[in-house]
Amino acid sequence: MLDLMLTGGVVVALAGVVQAAARWKRDSASAVALLREGMAGLEGSDAEAVRAEFRQSGVILPEPHRPAGFF
Repeated sequence: MLDLMLTGGVVVALAGVVQAAARWKRDSASAVALLREGMAGLEGSDAEAVRAEFRQSGVILPEPHRPAGFF
């Protein structure tokens, strides 16, 4: 029974470390990566409208990632 409790405690501690590392990595993302991630969901006329608004204010957003190859 004691072995099971110790194993459970170690698993919970490791899960906490992994979660903290993932949060730290996400919070330290660059501004360009955050903008690209935010714009990934917008396609077509919605994306162009948002890009036009940013261009008018002098901010140039990164272009969406276009996969290379035959599609």
